[in-house]
Amino acid sequence: MSTSLDTLLETIAREVLNIPKLATRGRDALDFHDVGVVSLKRALARAYAAGCEATAKQLVTSLTFSKGDRP
Repeated sequence: MSTSLDTLLETIAREVLNIPKLATRGRDALDFHDVGVVSLKRALARAYAAGCEATAKQLVTSLTFSKGDRP
């Protein structure tokens, strides 16, 4: 995964799911977390919204004309 995606996912995990790190740390107590379905739904919705926003930015960038490209 890209660094920016890793950062986004870690931020969502920390802020929404109260999971401090998304790295394997070799202990069940650190690597497994109980997560409520409401929190999981919020985290997934936030990740989905971030993906939609990134796609919209790419679309706008691809449709933007520079001065020399206008008809």
